Amino acid sequence: CAEEGWQEQVYYNDAGTMMDRNLGATSATPGDVGALGLMYQWGRKDPFMGSSSISSSVLAVSTGSWNITSGGSVANAETNPMTFYKNMSLPNESWTSLKTVNDPCPHGWRVPDGGSNGVWAMALGSSSFNNSSLWDSTNKGMNFSGKFGSDQTIWYPASGYRGSSGDSLDVVGYGGSYWSASPGDSSAYNLGFNGGGSVKPSSNSNRACGNSVRCIKE
Repeated sequence: CAEEGWQEQVYYNDAGTMMDRNLGATSATPGDVGALGLMYQWGRKDPFMGSSSISSSVLAVSTGSWNITSGGSVANAETNPMTFYKNMSLPNESWTSLKTVNDPCPHGWRVPDGGSNGVWAMALGSSSFNNSSLWDSTNKGMNFSGKFGSDQTIWYPASGYRGSSGDSLDVVGYGGSYWSASPGDSSAYNLGFNGGGSVKPSSNSNRACGNSVRCIKE
């Protein structure tokens, strides 16, 4: 889970109260590698390593033994927390609008709702927009101050994502992908953005991808 010391940030339009940092992050400071946090496959409570750099896709070093294989299921995911299951799609009940046993957020927090009625779309009052001025090319991320809420800094690092094959991280330093608890047909909704200024608060991702998580207060 995230380290103690996070701050609460109230988002616009009664969208909710969010953490100021990613799950697993030790910082909310722009440009700090500690702000990247960890990666989660949709519906799983156990994390995977993120990047060791804010500007390149290099998996952080771990003393544990991590595996990648096929054949993921609820039972396999629970008993093998350090195995990344390629193209796995856990059932809709794994994460929901009510906190489940698989929700990775700490007590009193949960993975937020997504889609057109989710926290990011509600806060923005929009399903998508493009604003290249939000992109911080030095610190590699976006400050959504004035968009999501009124705090001076609402920092979302471009922590990239881990593809559904699990082999590597992608677009670290250029793009961010943040899970919601809302499933799509065979995918799940997420917040997506990139260095070109594109922001999609109700995007979709393959559930097997490893994305960042930003928790909302219950």
